[in-house]
Amino acid sequence: MGKIRDRERTRGKILDAAAHEFVEHGFDGTALADIARRARVSKQLILHHFASKEGLFHAVLDIKFRAALDKSDSPLDDPCDVVAERFRRRAHHLDYIRFLTWEAASGRTSAIPAQAIRQQRVSEFGASIRNMQALGQLPPDLDHALLQLAILALATYPMAFAQVTQLVTGKLPTDPKFQRDWYEFLRRVGQRLFRGAPVAAEPAAARRARSKAARRKPS
Repeated sequence: MGKIRDRERTRGKILDAAAHEFVEHGFDGTALADIARRARVSKQLILHHFASKEGLFHAVLDIKFRAALDKSDSPLDDPCDVVAERFRRRAHHLDYIRFLTWEAASGRTSAIPAQAIRQQRVSEFGASIRNMQALGQLPPDLDHALLQLAILALATYPMAFAQVTQLVTGKLPTDPKFQRDWYEFLRRVGQRLFRGAPVAAEPAAARRARSKAARRKPS
């Protein structure tokens, strides 16, 4: 029993160290020696647990994706807030976004980490969009797959490309003011696109109440 706990503890140390290195440097910029040094283990021990750097990368991605792709797609009070809410929920998982950008930069498409759960979540989100279109809550004439892609892009781009966000707005995507402003902007864009009419800014009191409620719920 003690050996099993030691094994799990060692595996956890390696995963934590690898997550830190991969987030900072990506797959290609990280060496097993860097991970070993941070975890205070040997490279041989890492390879004993994960067989290869790619195997370790996939294990870390699987953990990050499962943490971010939890039950966060709860029904919305207003379907037109779908873009803004997608951003709010993803803003709590910046590591997840950074892994996505590193994964994209690697150019690897043959083996997608956590593919099954990611495909499931994508399919569920796509089904919710089609359902909202069928109910007349989202434009039925728009291609549902392209609409889903556009929503994901608007929700993640500022966090994935922090340097562009800072150049354009003067703020980093981690800045609370930017996150409030971008949420409000996406809410108004969603209302205008999906209802075709300008909408007033959300009252400050309502915004504060929504923010408090969001903090009480798991992301």
